Amino acid sequence: MTKDFNISETEWKVMEVVWQTPNVGFGEIKNALCDTGWSDSTIKTLIRRLVAKQALGFEEKGGSNKYYAVAEENVCRLKETKNLINRIYNGSVKMLVTNLVNDSNLTPDEAEKLMDIISKMEDAD
Repeated sequence: MTKDFNISETEWKVMEVVWQTPNVGFGEIKNALCDTGWSDSTIKTLIRRLVAKQALGFEEKGGSNKYYAVAEENVCRLKETKNLINRIYNGSVKMLVTNLVNDSNLTPDEAEKLMDIISKMEDAD
């Protein structure tokens, strides 16, 4: 059974750091997030939440914690994609792709082929 982590937008930024650099300490996470303007306490709170959700794990090494991802990046990305499609496009992949195709540089032939693929996918569901 896959765990449902419900990672918020702000927590997602912490997860991205940990996914890129496994076994990362607080100082490294803080440095990676310096452009957010978040205080140390905000970052610590986000880390604590992610540990409580079991999306992050940690080991104590040399008197400090090293954090690692328990939640798999590809699983979280897929879940977020499905949430977006359900929330914005009422579950329709076709509506999402239509919007992307209409705002792209695809040739009419490429766009038509893509839409055919999506229609076949939705028919299979």
